[in-house]
Amino acid sequence: MTLEERISAQLRLFRRSAGLTQNELAKRVGAHVQQIYRYETGAGRIPAAQLWLLSQALDMPIEQFFTEVEAPVTEQEQAVFDDIRTAATLLRSLAADQRGAVIELLRAMASDNEPKKKAAPQAEQPLRVAGC
Repeated sequence: MTLEERISAQLRLFRRSAGLTQNELAKRVGAHVQQIYRYETGAGRIPAAQLWLLSQALDMPIEQFFTEVEAPVTEQEQAVFDDIRTAATLLRSLAADQRGAVIELLRAMASDNEPKKKAAPQAEQPLRVAGC
């Protein structure tokens, strides 16, 4: 995979992870939706200035486009990845105490979902019959 192909694939992955349509991303960077489509499909090279605008619109460092990111293997992993990006984007707009409250809520919810340890089974007591 060439660098251009990787950047195109990353753009599509990051846009989807941010929960944006091609049209919404195009509006954020002042481009036509067709241009975003061309960038994502590799039909058009992304100029450096446009790549910077895209990174700003996606609220991520431009370096992310150049790192090797393996796409999640399963749909469930992709869904989790998408949720993480959405949560990170939303958390950035909160005050520190609000972020802390959200994190505590997530911890409490996660601990509720952990499997409960079952008590060791008790040895059965033999039945005692009266008079025996």
